[in-house]
Amino acid sequence: MKKALIVLVILLAAASLLFAGGAQEKKPAPGAKPEAPVKKTPIQTYNPSFKFPSEKIELSYWHVLGSRPGYHELAQELAKEYAAIHPNVSVSIRDVPNAQQRVIWSAAFESKAAPDVAWIEAQVGLMAKGLRKAPPWAVKMMEESFTPFALSLSKVGGDYFGWAGCEVDAGQMLYYNKAMFREAGLDASKPPEFLPDWLEAARKLTKVDASGKMTQAGVALRYAGGNQGIGDKFSKIASAFVDSTKRFFYNETFSDVILDDPGWLEAAQFYKDLVFKYKVTNTILPIPDQAVGQGLAAMTNRETFYAGWLKQNAPNMEFGIGPLPNGKAPIGKYLTGAMPWLALTTVTTDSKNPDVAWDFVIFMALPENEIRMVKNNGGFSRHKALADDPFFKTLPYYDTVRYMTTQRPIVINPYLDPNTLVAELEAKLGEVAISLLTDANSDPAKLMKDLAAQGRARLKEIKK
Repeated sequence: MKKALIVLVILLAAASLLFAGGAQEKKPAPGAKPEAPVKKTPIQTYNPSFKFPSEKIELSYWHVLGSRPGYHELAQELAKEYAAIHPNVSVSIRDVPNAQQRVIWSAAFESKAAPDVAWIEAQVGLMAKGLRKAPPWAVKMMEESFTPFALSLSKVGGDYFGWAGCEVDAGQMLYYNKAMFREAGLDASKPPEFLPDWLEAARKLTKVDASGKMTQAGVALRYAGGNQGIGDKFSKIASAFVDSTKRFFYNETFSDVILDDPGWLEAAQFYKDLVFKYKVTNTILPIPDQAVGQGLAAMTNRETFYAGWLKQNAPNMEFGIGPLPNGKAPIGKYLTGAMPWLALTTVTTDSKNPDVAWDFVIFMALPENEIRMVKNNGGFSRHKALADDPFFKTLPYYDTVRYMTTQRPIVINPYLDPNTLVAELEAKLGEVAISLLTDANSDPAKLMKDLAAQGRARLKEIKK
């Protein structure tokens, strides 16, 4: 009996060991694929103590990138990929028309109905006190991953509010039609780098018929669409007349609006003269993108995305890209460097799910997603790890951006405005530009002085 009991205990112990080790010894069946690792979104990596909610969450994302062909569809893809990781989250996406963005954003913030996630011009959101500062975990991701230049575009007044939603590039560059250059006897491999040469080229490139009607403009200027976009284009020409390494819309201390500075007055007169004195452009042309693409104008200023736009919409056009023209006596006198448009992809104060909204914002900025946006929208990667990607050396604007960001002076980015007024001033500047380009009786000096007075009044209001 005793012997039988001993045997039973041994058998039970063996069985216990067998079952206890079964889970540890379990191996996949021959030929079976190993289980894929569970995907995580950024908040789970950079803030592992965060417990992701399980309830149904609906995020909204508004952007102003409808002019970038394919971006809206890409954003929808990213939203679906995010939802595949977190099935309880859905993201609805709205394309806000550029010409209406200020009205739409203002109404949204005023009614507390802004989206969770916004691609928005920094000043528009900050003026409404509608943007949230990035949480520490999101800042950590950006500081570890982004290039110093991209990181600088994510910070306003010492705080991070998201990542730079604009193209990470040199801002506006000179686009020109090489075939038209050759026909006019110009060197198609050397676009004009200084305003006097640019004007001379524009004169040679302008054509009129027997009746005096302009059939080909030397340059296309923005005179229609959103006022802020019109003001933005005018300001980049004006930067050759103002020392933008020290002052631009404001003085050196941001305590005064200087739009009545002698340089701005000279720039306004020059802008008007392009239509009424030099006659190298007119306001019958389509908007500049279309005018150049349709062969109605030889030159214009635009950002990196325009290279892709031309390839898609004017595939037979041979275009070149050069730096934004500098001032040089007798037309302006200052060099201008990279001055990119500052927009942010960020979370608004109206979001009811800010943690998840920030997670989606940073999800879009992950290297594998960010590079897709860069290849669609233009510009260069925000990520240090992707800075030397061979793709960028294939871009038609690679040399120009490198030159603008390394050989040109570092200038004040007007959109890093602690007074949060640049978007408003730029829109008012757009109104001035329209008058300059369409009204032969306009008074450039008076228009700029009146604008400066308005700017000072607004500055005084917000300082109270």
